[in-house]
Amino acid sequence: MIYVACGSLMMAVGLIWLISPAKKPNRLYGYLSYLSQTNQASFKFAQKRSSLYFLLFGFIQIILGLAIHMVHFDRFFMLWLLTFYIFPLLPMIFTEKSLKKFLAQKGELPHDYVDPDKVKHQKTKGFKD
Repeated sequence: MIYVACGSLMMAVGLIWLISPAKKPNRLYGYLSYLSQTNQASFKFAQKRSSLYFLLFGFIQIILGLAIHMVHFDRFFMLWLLTFYIFPLLPMIFTEKSLKKFLAQKGELPHDYVDPDKVKHQKTKGFKD
């Protein structure tokens, strides 16, 4: 039932953000990241897209939780406890990917943006990074 509880919370957050999105960057309310603060259009895009992703993945998590309960796999609670945290991360990952694509299409991707997937660690003498 942890999937149902977490999915319900995610859907509630997505619905609240969809009905009343954040108007300006705020650490307490709305979706906030480096790319979302690039300009006003990217901030509005991030608010809308993150609310939709929270609704989508919350719904998927509720359906998965109900399916687990119906087939009586509730006894594997530790397995579900170890895997449920993946779902709150997915909306953030997909929002960032959508936001990066949105800014790249408009040519407004920040010049100092480093794609996390393309970071290469090289051995250097001295201190570690």
